[in-house]
Amino acid sequence: MHPYTLILAALELLKKENDELKRQIEIMKLQNILAAVANLIDEWLSRLYQGEDERQDIEIFAKEISKYIHSQLKA
Repeated sequence: MHPYTLILAALELLKKENDELKRQIEIMKLQNILAAVANLIDEWLSRLYQGEDERQDIEIFAKEISKYIHSQLKA
């Protein structure tokens, strides 16, 4: 077997491993975001309404959580 063939095979294996590691990191990142969002929802459900009505409070919370998710996905 030619040495270049071995090098190419090793590079292909490294690429596959790198792709898998990237996928695993993305899964972990999404799991961390999910856990943080769940905590924010839990905290929000535990507090009293602050706005004039329930819908207004829900919209404020939705905006907060949307900003959080967006910032985490950009990071």
